[in-house]
Amino acid sequence: MSVAREDWLRAHGALWYGDARYRMAWFVLPQAVTCAVAGLCLALAAHGEWGRPATASKERLAELTALRDRAGKSGDRKAFEELSAAAARNQIDASTKLGTLYDPLTAPYFPKKPSPDDFSRATALYGPGAAAGELLAVTRLADVLLDPANSNGDLKRGCRLAQTWIDDPETLNRTITGEERLTVKLAKCYVHPESGLPQNPVRAGELVTAVLWRKHRPTIDAFINNLGAQDPALVTGIQRHLAEQGRYIGLVDGRANPALITALQVEAGIKDTVATPRPEPRRVTPSGPDPEVRALAGAARTDRQALARLKSLAESGNADALIFYADLFNPVSNKGEVFAPDAQVAVAYYERAAAAGQGRAASQAAAIYDEGWGNVAKDPKKAAALAIQAVDLKDYQMEFWLLFEEGSSWSGAFWGALQAELKARGFYTLPVENKRNPAVITAVRAYLKARS
Repeated sequence: MSVAREDWLRAHGALWYGDARYRMAWFVLPQAVTCAVAGLCLALAAHGEWGRPATASKERLAELTALRDRAGKSGDRKAFEELSAAAARNQIDASTKLGTLYDPLTAPYFPKKPSPDDFSRATALYGPGAAAGELLAVTRLADVLLDPANSNGDLKRGCRLAQTWIDDPETLNRTITGEERLTVKLAKCYVHPESGLPQNPVRAGELVTAVLWRKHRPTIDAFINNLGAQDPALVTGIQRHLAEQGRYIGLVDGRANPALITALQVEAGIKDTVATPRPEPRRVTPSGPDPEVRALAGAARTDRQALARLKSLAESGNADALIFYADLFNPVSNKGEVFAPDAQVAVAYYERAAAAGQGRAASQAAAIYDEGWGNVAKDPKKAAALAIQAVDLKDYQMEFWLLFEEGSSWSGAFWGALQAELKARGFYTLPVENKRNPAVITAVRAYLKARS
């Protein structure tokens, strides 16, 4: 062994046994260098998003979309040929875009397309993208395979793809809006014994009513104007779903009846229902509370005669009087200094005020039912329904309470009931669980956006 080698070993031994940092460096530095090199290699090799098929770049997707639109909307033959050539080179996204030009279901969007309507050709073009997990291809292929006009449809494959579509996080984020037709097809999968999916009539009913809520005209025609022609299993699912939500009281027998049609008309926002219309409660004016009623409510805290006049005004249907009278009995604000609080009185008048257009009243009633304040029993399901009503009435306090965790302390059961309400409307697609989670907040935001 050379002298230099011996000197190095001697120095190394002295440092190894005498300096803990030196020993640590021998363990850490090689691993750090290895990780750095591996990270650099991965960065250089990556061409797509993590966890997704590495298809075309965003720029290339924009180019392909432009080609598709020029071909389909302007009749540009050169653009069509260029898109076809890209698809022939096995470019997945090009195949999917080209498929929409052959797809009979998307034909209305491309009135000048140079290609014929061809279910088989569209199916073949959507296939590679669907196999790669590309959501547009999955969605379009499911729609094509489940369409009754497609003589070469595939029920099991179509239902499986439709389930993949609705379970995708991207679908959760943007809800079912824009894919109402596919949503109804998936609903039918849940009641078809040969679909390959677990049979779930109630879930099927949820999906149909969610589409009706979006005022989708073909679904209104099918499930309101021609309800008697629908699959009895699906009608049963609709009946069960609406009954569970407290929006239908009638037989669960798979048959169309006036009560069910009325319930579906309400879901679709149709005012002229088959039932005898009830008079609308007087709506609250947009100018804010009546100053005279507000002053009367202030006096009613200590003046029994003012309290009696306020109650009389509330009984006449005055929306401002209804909510102010309820406030006086709310156990949160009434600590019994003058007269005893009464939560039952409070919620009764809050609910009447909400029916007259007072969003804050719905919020206050929801809070009382969720907490079970005073002499009111806890009812998270009713609280959730009132919360939705408050959102519909654009009560910003309720929006804050729902979106920001520090804004309120809703019970776990309330969050479960709210998820069920949003699921019934097609905004929440995950299983219901009795807790606040990111998915329900996403659903609330989507619902707010849809109602704005």
